[in-house]
Amino acid sequence: MRKPTVVERRGADGAGVAWQKSSYSLPEGSCVEIARPSGDQVLFRDSKTRNGPVMAVSRGTAAAFAAALDRGEL
Repeated sequence: MRKPTVVERRGADGAGVAWQKSSYSLPEGSCVEIARPSGDQVLFRDSKTRNGPVMAVSRGTAAAFAAALDRGEL
């Protein structure tokens, strides 16, 4: 499995990327936010640190991670 890439803030958020937070998160709660820009990339960031680093992974890697969570493997 490839290591995730940390993307500069300008390239991720400044390009009009729409970020989503889980509906299970309370409005004031901390959560991981996700964005799906065009292409084979999924972006993750910490909702508490919106100006912090952004992690980028392929859609396949993100899907495999979510499936492992669903199966209780992580």
